[in-house]
Amino acid sequence: MGREKPLQTVGGVPLVERVATALRPCVEEILLVTNRPDLYEFLGLPVVEDVVAGRGPLGGLHAAHRKLGETRAFVVACDYPFLEEGALRRILSEDPVGGVVLPHIDGHPHPLCALYAPEALAGAKDALDRGELMLMSLVGRLPQTIVPQSELGGPDASRIFFNANTPADIARAEEILAASEPRQR
Repeated sequence: MGREKPLQTVGGVPLVERVATALRPCVEEILLVTNRPDLYEFLGLPVVEDVVAGRGPLGGLHAAHRKLGETRAFVVACDYPFLEEGALRRILSEDPVGGVVLPHIDGHPHPLCALYAPEALAGAKDALDRGELMLMSLVGRLPQTIVPQSELGGPDASRIFFNANTPADIARAEEILAASEPRQR
């Protein structure tokens, strides 16, 4: 992408800032897991660095668990530019019951916008110790509470949970944003 994905902008606002703004009214504390804390000082958020660097989301879950201990965690990746409070609160209204509360949008799970029980977070270390790299391998072993698209905005959930991973996705997010803004006369 040319620079850190969380710092890519949509509508002139970095992705990571868009996510933090959406989360603020829904949670008591936001922790940012990164190995580049200097880049995110502008957010004023507490930072947790990966314990096992270079292991992607599993490494991030492990770092979060070490910080949070026996507290559930709403894990949200930085690349969701259109998250909305209502959908986030719907996920948070569930009990992860030793596993994960997992939104399903357009037939796909979203494990990086999901609520994890402490036991599930602890499972990240075991997965790392086994050499696993894919978050879905861990998620597949967990008890799951599924929140269907119909309860997360229905057809709008495709936009709410739009994930920007590539330059083409960023361009598409800009188009989505432009289409949703009121037209100037």
